[in-house]
Amino acid sequence: MLDEIMYDHILVPTDGSNPATAAVEEGIELARQNDAAIHALYVVEPIPLGQFSAGPGPASSEWGDVVEEQRNEGDAATSDVADRASEYDLEVVEAIEHGKPHVQIIEYANEHDIDAIVMGTHGRSGANRLVLGSVTENVVRKSEVPVLTVRE
Repeated sequence: MLDEIMYDHILVPTDGSNPATAAVEEGIELARQNDAAIHALYVVEPIPLGQFSAGPGPASSEWGDVVEEQRNEGDAATSDVADRASEYDLEVVEAIEHGKPHVQIIEYANEHDIDAIVMGTHGRSGANRLVLGSVTENVVRKSEVPVLTVRE
């Protein structure tokens, strides 16, 4: 007889897009069924520094503005997950990481004993992929834990 699979920690990477929102709903439902904690993760992808100068002046303040805007987007996206999950009294961990999204998602999953990852098939830049978004595809290929992909 097979043991019942239990999920205690479910990772829901989000970028605030519509496909990510669909995955959030699915992740919350999976968490409800398992009385699991939701980990809402937003990854700030580095911008090539060639677009901004590193020295003092207007360009460096623009760089600071871009980073601050990305952090604000991350706070809004993870807070949205927390708000939705709070309707069901689920424990929520909010996190913002910096780096390549698929790498950070997999590292986060490994470091936090994640049992499953629930993510959208496409994110903001997913229009150039026919089946899966490139981030999702890389996570599916490289993750050691199950990945549930959700269409918008």
